[in-house]
Amino acid sequence: MRQFFLISSAALSLFVGCATPQSVCETGAQNTCAKFHECAPDALKSNAEVQKLYGTNVAECETKVIAASKCSEKKEFNELCADTTKEYNLGKASECSDAIKAQSCADFNDTAKRPAACAEICK
Repeated sequence: MRQFFLISSAALSLFVGCATPQSVCETGAQNTCAKFHECAPDALKSNAEVQKLYGTNVAECETKVIAASKCSEKKEFNELCADTTKEYNLGKASECSDAIKAQSCADFNDTAKRPAACAEICK
């Protein structure tokens, strides 16, 4: 389950217009939920504890992850980092998101194949 939380904080897309911390947070949740519900094994998706975090479908997942991430409270990009003293890199976040979207489900489910850019978002 932890791998999906980490991906949730990193899975962002290219942004159209002016990105805000709130919109980046919400987009990350949307992308994570789409990939999770596409790729996670059925046994994981049917687990009651996982369903509490990620729901039973993409829309429910988005609602849960956005609320748990407190996206509406994000005012600064650094608040998107677990350690808010680190600097958030929007370019690396976009690169990470693109890489995750391009991954096969087998690679997405393999934590050893996490895109390198994802580890560089908060430095």
